[in-house]
Amino acid sequence: MASDETTSQPIRYYGQRDIWGLGQLREGWKSRELLYSFFLRDLLIRYRQVFVGVLWVLIQPLMSTLIFLALFFVLGANRTESGEVTSTWAYAPIILVGMLLWQMVNNSLRDATGSLVNYRHVITKIYFPRMLLPLSSLLCAVFDMLVGSVLILPVCYFSGVTIHWNTAFLALIAALWLVVFCFGCILWLSALNAHYRDVGYALPFVLQIGMFVSPVVYGTERIRDLLSPWALVLYESNPVAATISLARYGLFGNPLPSILGLVTAFLVTLGLVVSGLAWFQRANQWIADRI
Repeated sequence: MASDETTSQPIRYYGQRDIWGLGQLREGWKSRELLYSFFLRDLLIRYRQVFVGVLWVLIQPLMSTLIFLALFFVLGANRTESGEVTSTWAYAPIILVGMLLWQMVNNSLRDATGSLVNYRHVITKIYFPRMLLPLSSLLCAVFDMLVGSVLILPVCYFSGVTIHWNTAFLALIAALWLVVFCFGCILWLSALNAHYRDVGYALPFVLQIGMFVSPVVYGTERIRDLLSPWALVLYESNPVAATISLARYGLFGNPLPSILGLVTAFLVTLGLVVSGLAWFQRANQWIADRI
């Protein structure tokens, strides 16, 4: 009888109260050597028994860029609004930058969402900052993006596109901004997937839609005239769309998103990170018992 009463009691957490989850960041910094170990482990597992190895990081965005270039040539997307035909190769660096940033989003969210479930045999035995697991998946995705970014210079050279070096630092800011956005996303998704496995099944479909509602393979200027001013602000409030457009503006001088859209996207990113830290801290209290 007593055992039944004990099992029916709710799970109680007796740790230090940390509503906003800021203590997780301090724990993560103190355990940065463990994070580095997780990062190397994930990286080695990803490329173990792979003949081409890390070259896949270069092959994937390059092949995707060539495929979309061929598609645009067939569809006649290389025509301007006045009817003039421009070189299809001029779109190559624009598509490549979009693919590199999007693949970082796609890979980080895909791998980090299942990270807690994949390591449940460790989580249920010992304590360590659980945030390190999804964060290591994010670092692997950032590593892939950095390696793939070496393609930008040769693709620009062969396509005849000039890089605007005086504003190129904006592309770095956009990439860092996107990393922070992904950090907020993986905090939510990894903890949700630990309790509801449906998240892992629904994520590929959501990512597929996200690629087409973000300017990954097209420029914002192509749809700017099709949207009302408020619809355009709503579109640019997507941090993925805002950062890709900002990176293209910094590198190639493409149209810059509206200031209102950039501010809204920044607020969305900030809210996602703050709420993600609070949610992960709350979920951290029961993950080991329910995973």
